[in-house]
This record gives sequence, structure tokens and C-alpha cells, in this order.
Amino acid sequence: MGVEHGVRRTLIALAGGAVAQRLCQLAAFVLIGRALGVGGLGVYAQGMALGAALAALAAAGRGQATARAVAARPAAAGAIVRTAVRRRLVVGIALATGCGLIASATASEPWFWWLCALQTLPSAWDQKLALDASGRTRVDVRVEAAAALLQLGATASLVLADHAAPVAFAAAALAARCLHAAGAAQAIRDLPGQRADGVASVRSHGALACGQIAHEVLALGDVWLVALALGDAAAGLYGLASRFAVAALMPSVQVARLLLPHLLHAAVQGERLRTLGAALRATALATVPVAAGGAVAADALCGLAGPAFGGAAPALRLLLLAGVVQHLGWQCSHALLAAGRDRVYALGMIGPAAAHAAALAAAPAWFGGNAGDAAAAAAAIAIAAHGAYAACGFAATRAGNAVRGLDVAQPLAVATLTAGAAAVPAALADGGLAGLAMQLAAGGCACALGLWLVEFRGRIGRVGDGLAAASGFRS
Repeated sequence: MGVEHGVRRTLIALAGGAVAQRLCQLAAFVLIGRALGVGGLGVYAQGMALGAALAALAAAGRGQATARAVAARPAAAGAIVRTAVRRRLVVGIALATGCGLIASATASEPWFWWLCALQTLPSAWDQKLALDASGRTRVDVRVEAAAALLQLGATASLVLADHAAPVAFAAAALAARCLHAAGAAQAIRDLPGQRADGVASVRSHGALACGQIAHEVLALGDVWLVALALGDAAAGLYGLASRFAVAALMPSVQVARLLLPHLLHAAVQGERLRTLGAALRATALATVPVAAGGAVAADALCGLAGPAFGGAAPALRLLLLAGVVQHLGWQCSHALLAAGRDRVYALGMIGPAAAHAAALAAAPAWFGGNAGDAAAAAAAIAIAAHGAYAACGFAATRAGNAVRGLDVAQPLAVATLTAGAAAVPAALADGGLAGLAMQLAAGGCACALGLWLVEFRGRIGRVGDGLAAASGFRS
């Protein structure tokens, strides 16, 4: 199989798996919300956030270090990943036990919080970055999709059987995580070098852990900071806008997962700057047009939640721009990670994250009278923080040299075409769900046409060839 075919097949698998996962997760979330109501759904969401936060603390940057070690020593991948799983599991057991004991002493439904905290344990086998670095992305994507389907089926069964309760839904989520862990464990057993114990250890990288924790904790807690500084109404609008922005930029997240192994391998056996330039170009094409179309459809999207949420549209437009800048910064961070520049990598995350948190905490109280203005102000702070993050990454990696030949007009042209097409139904239709559907369809078709014209026309069979040639990675 040619190099380009491996890249193309991996990209198709990531796109299909992401769609399947998102649809299953969204359907399950809707079912839970209908069964529990607003208050019950809020409790369930807090529990899931707790499990995610504990998993992030248990990982503490170890996933990135493991993926880098696998890229550098592919013959010992099995032993490297098994060592990482054991270490993450030990930390996870300590965190889950401590959290569960606290819940037993203080919470009215301790079993629910125990089940949420226990999701930290199967998350130890979530080694997708290392599996990506070893060329096994497609296997992990299939397992993730199967786990999401299991959770949806279990959730629907609980609703039909009239066993709707947060503890039951948390048990279904834990079962899905265990299924994913079982599939991932099999994929890990299939890695080469299971007994290469002499070269299996991965040094603990304190700087890497600090940077990753700061980045992920702020990602989980920015809405809480908005609520503390600007009030619950602003947090509600900001939270809705943030969810839409994350969903719109999901294609870029999958592209980033495809690109990371190439950046890691380029540091070992490829051309670093050429690979970084390809990664930045792919990210721009995956984010700029989507953000432009989303900005046009922002009013209709936010209106789906009701007239009271119309004030979230300005924040959504700003958060889409913040997401574009953040995703470009990711590629620079991954290049620093690949080069082993852990302190620069960490400082590039810790500094902007601290500034972001400080700016939200110090947000002026006079925004409290207008929730929409307050949410937009919080989104503007996010743009400034992500802009600083990306600027630090560009300076540290000398990305200017990598993108010297980049045609910036191409993503801008596709963005203009996408935004223009999405704006036509808005001017002709009366709005509502039908108008939004027309906007999304027109924008999506225009974006696909633009990408075909600037990227895929005449070379669909060679997609990814330049990236793989630059990095030397055979996916």
C-alpha cells in the first residue's frame, strides 16, 4: 500500500469515527436530558466533568511523552505503552479512591459520584496518541465508535425500562469506558516489542505534565470562571456558544490527530519545517472556512435553544475565531513536543492559560447588566489568550520559515465562498429550523467545492503524499 493511501484511509477512518461518535453521544445526551430534566442533567454533566478532570490529572502529559517515545523507538512500542498504562492506572486508583471517599462522606448520592470517579481507571488504557504514533489509528477509532454505540444502546434501554436516574446513566457510561479499555488493551497487546523492558521506561517530564494540566484544566473550567466573574446568565450564553464552536471545529481536531504522528516522526527521520508547514496549511484549510460559515449562521444556531439565547451569537463568532488561532497553535506545540523542547512547550501553554484565567477573574463587574456583552467579552479574552499561545508557538518553532511558501489566499478564498453561500439562504428564507438547514447545506456544499478546487482536484489519489514524504512516517 502506498504512503498516500495510508494517510487517506486514516483520514477517512477518523472522519467516519468522529461522526459516529458525535451522533451517538448527542443522542444519548438528549435522551438523558429528556429523562432527568434540567436539574438532573446538570448533576449528570457535573459527574461526567469530574471523571474527565480526574482522567486528565492522572494522564498529566504522559500520553504526549509516550507517543514521542513510541515514535523514537517503534520496536519497543508495546513495552513503552504498557509501562505508561501501569503508571497512569496507579495514579488513577489513588485519585478515584480519594474522590469516592469524599463523596461517601459528603454527597447525598455517593454511588453516582463513585461511578463517575471510577471512569478514571479504564481511561488508563486510552492511549490513542501512542497508537496513532504506531500507525494504529484506525483500530482505536473503531473501538471508540463501538463504545459510543454501546452507551447509546444502554441509555435507551434504561429510559425504556423506566430506570432513569443519574446513577444508572453513570453506570452505562462506565460500561462504555470499560469496553473501550478492553479494545484498546487488545490493540496494545498487538504492538511490537512487548518484552523490550530494557528500553521501555519513559522519563517523567514535569514541565510537560504542568503544561498539559494547565491547558486541560482551563479548557474544562473556563465556563466556571465566566460564571464566577460575570454571572450565571453570561456563563449560560458562553457555554452554549462554546459547545457550538467546539462542534464546528471538530474536523480540525481529527486532522490534528492525523498530523501529530507525522510531526513526531519528522523529528526523528524527516524534515521538521516542511512537515510543520504542511500541518499548518491543513489546519488552516480545516478551520478558516468552517469558522466563516459558522459566523454567518451564528444567529440561527444560537436561536435553536430559544429566543433567550440569541445573545450568544456574538460570543460564538468570537469563539470560532479563537478556535482557529488555537488550532494553529496546536501544530506549533506538537512540533515543540516532537523536538523534545518540553520547557518551551510547557511555558507556551502555562503562560497563556494563566493570563486567560487571570483576565476572566478580573473581568469588569459592569458587564453583569448585559449577559450577551459579558459573554462576548469572555470570548474576546479567549481570542487574546489563544493568540498569545499561537504567537509563542510560531516564535519558538520559527514557523515563519515553514510557511514561507504557504498560499494564505487559498483558505481565505474557500472561507469567502463558504460564508457567501451560507448568507444567501439567510437573506431569502424566513429563518427557523428550515432556514438554518438551508444555510448549513449551502455553506457545506460551497466549502466542499472550494476545498476540491484548491486542494483535491487532480490529486485525490495522492492526498497526504507530501506530508508523508516530509515526515517519513508510514501510517
